Amino acid sequence: MSDAAAGRTPSLLQQILVRFFAVVLIGALVAMASYVLVRPIELDYELEELAAEFESRLHDLGREGRRRVVELEMDRTLLARLHAINELHLRLVDPRRGHVLFAYDHDAAAADVMTSIVDWPPGFFELGEPDVVSEPEYGFIDIIRTPAGIPVKFVARRGPPTAHDYLYWVVAEFGYELLPMFVSVVLVGSAAAALAVRRAFRPLSRISERAAAIHPGSDARLPTDDVPAEILPLVEAVNRALDRLQLALERQRRFTAFAAHELRTPLAALRARIEGLPERLPEKRALVGTIDRMAHLVEQLLAVARLESGLLVPEEELDLRDLVREVAEDFAPLAAERERDLAVELPDRPVPARVHRDSLTRALVNLLDNAVKFAPPGSEVTMRLEENGTVAVLDRGPGLDGADLEELFRPFVRRRPRAEDPGGSGLGLAIVRDVAEIHGGCATARPREGGGAVFEIRIPVRGSAAP
Repeated sequence: MSDAAAGRTPSLLQQILVRFFAVVLIGALVAMASYVLVRPIELDYELEELAAEFESRLHDLGREGRRRVVELEMDRTLLARLHAINELHLRLVDPRRGHVLFAYDHDAAAADVMTSIVDWPPGFFELGEPDVVSEPEYGFIDIIRTPAGIPVKFVARRGPPTAHDYLYWVVAEFGYELLPMFVSVVLVGSAAAALAVRRAFRPLSRISERAAAIHPGSDARLPTDDVPAEILPLVEAVNRALDRLQLALERQRRFTAFAAHELRTPLAALRARIEGLPERLPEKRALVGTIDRMAHLVEQLLAVARLESGLLVPEEELDLRDLVREVAEDFAPLAAERERDLAVELPDRPVPARVHRDSLTRALVNLLDNAVKFAPPGSEVTMRLEENGTVAVLDRGPGLDGADLEELFRPFVRRRPRAEDPGGSGLGLAIVRDVAEIHGGCATARPREGGGAVFEIRIPVRGSAAP
């Protein structure tokens, strides 16, 4: 089991049911204690079970003349049970002739106490003087039978109850009378509590579904209608937090627009001034390259800001083949200028997807720019679209041996030192990863067989085109 699973907090339903069971258990214990304290002890359970034990040990041995012979199976277990009963006197009597078939007395000197009760009718009785405060004695008479149906009278008399008797009575009383009621209360109560809790939690399920549909920049809020009073403060607090988040996103959007205006315009003016310098100046080409790199960095920073603002939502339905083809056609002149060949592989069937066109286009351009940058002159860069929505860009560059593939997609991480890649911003692959995530996909990198690297962005497809 994982640490997360081991430390998972039980659901509210589980906690409520556990507490309900604890309350019922405590209530049952209190009720049982009150029952024991208020109700006088009953010893018929033990004497009835003893009579049943003797009945199970009677065996018919047939006839000897006109008599039927009955055997009692006696062993140490039964003797120990008889010894455990306080001041027990017991007789097995032939009810037709009055002969005593078996006798047990805890004190042989007191055996005559049984003489007066042997002829009493079956039943449980109490012996004691009404005006005497001492504990009374108890007796039990029953007719038990041998397997052949021969009747035998069971007559038992015992002394006042001991602690053992009280424990035996409580267990017997609970098992025979209280346990079925307790189990019924627990089962019915637990079922009723579960249904009541589930019904009470329905507004929470509705709130959870509504919360899952809220995306950054959305004006939607959690509903407060029909929300339990205990949950309403939490829902209102979440709505206030969403309001603050919305305000922060609006400020971020204004900052992005302001930065785009303030950074792009001066760079464009500076580049125009440099372009107007005489061609004979040796610094002109270097200055133009520097301005282009600064402009590229500004564009990447603005792209990151827009992605992190959460305002980009995939809402446009299109065929990914058309978008990949369009990006490849627009990038082909730049690849040719850098002396790299660009190949495009597209599936025969449409690859429908819901995308944010501008952000996905930038991500694909970043992948191509990264591949062309590292591929040697004269080599081929391949852009391949698969039917499952994966766009792979393959190059024959230095490869990714020994590289931390997850680290490559973090901001300002480079495949090679800055001195070897002065034009890179370190943001291209980070943008690819963010674009993949806002589309519900992922971005990965792996070494290419035979040398080079493969960078992929997976966009969930719609309809039957998905494998």
